[in-house]
Amino acid sequence: METVEIELSENSYKIDIGYQFLSKETFSGLLENKEVLLVYDKNISGPVLSHTESILKPLSNEFLTIGLEASEENKSQESIDIIHNLLLEKGFSRQCILVGLGGGIICDLCGFAAATYQRGVNFVLIPTTLLAQVDASVGGKTAVNHPKGKNMIGAFHQPIRVLIDTSFLSTLPEREIKSGMVEMIKHGIIEDEDYFSWLESNIDEISALKEPLMSEAIRKSVKIKSKIVSQDERESGIRAVLNFGHTFGHAIELVGNYKEYNHGEAVALGILSASKLSQMTENLSAENVERIQSIFLKAGIRTTTLTEIDAEDLYSAMQSDKKKEGKELNFIVLEKIGKAKKINGLNKETVLKAIKTSLLPS
Repeated sequence: METVEIELSENSYKIDIGYQFLSKETFSGLLENKEVLLVYDKNISGPVLSHTESILKPLSNEFLTIGLEASEENKSQESIDIIHNLLLEKGFSRQCILVGLGGGIICDLCGFAAATYQRGVNFVLIPTTLLAQVDASVGGKTAVNHPKGKNMIGAFHQPIRVLIDTSFLSTLPEREIKSGMVEMIKHGIIEDEDYFSWLESNIDEISALKEPLMSEAIRKSVKIKSKIVSQDERESGIRAVLNFGHTFGHAIELVGNYKEYNHGEAVALGILSASKLSQMTENLSAENVERIQSIFLKAGIRTTTLTEIDAEDLYSAMQSDKKKEGKELNFIVLEKIGKAKKINGLNKETVLKAIKTSLLPS
């Protein structure tokens, strides 16, 4: 097991990464004599759930569980109300701890419920998907969706511990693994060309979940995100680079009604659009664009749309992006692999051209 520390001005915490390491000792000092609510994905593997319950229950003063359907539709205020109602019905105090077991949606729901219950209680995350392990569980961003847009209602609320067991990945469908790999690749693209090159060399083994390479890849990704979050906890500066591809990607999810593409697939397409935009605004080299496309293809990540996407519809969907400054859209662009920055003030024609030349149906 290896540990990565997120050092913040307040509420610093540890992220433990390993293979089949969860035990009662792992939770030592965290749950003893506490009221504990385990929030889990209803579709999670039975052995993963039962193993986790067998660890948490004996440690806690009172132990409850609640299973939720982890879908974008259920990533909503209604699901938060379900969690809060249970906590209130059982009289859980401000000293209680929520534990989230599942993918990114469960991490968001558990974190936001913890942030808003009695003005904030502690929570622990046990991410079970690759996407959650390298992204959603790291950094304290919690949110639910709103009919007007994705992640529009939320809070910054840091967990007290994150526990990443890479053995859980073997329970996932291949599509979920690919989705998480998009975020891993993104970390190299925006911040660390050496890591990107290492991924290029090892992508076949990582795609096949080969250890210790998979754990090493997760550790490298978590360290990159942790470094950025430590510098900018509330996304007022450098942390914005983590949104590379996301302004396009969230709009792609929205126009697809959150059904055609999962988050990773939409972000991959968004990265291609953001790369094209970078060529147009920052003179990003054709070689860099080719490397990004090639690593996606080598990893088996889709680089074409399922159907033709109307550029005007996508641009309209972007207008609900919460990262806007006033009326202006912000975009993260690349100067080169390993160096990203934020720009705004782009005219509509430039953005439409990037969309039309990058999002092509298969």
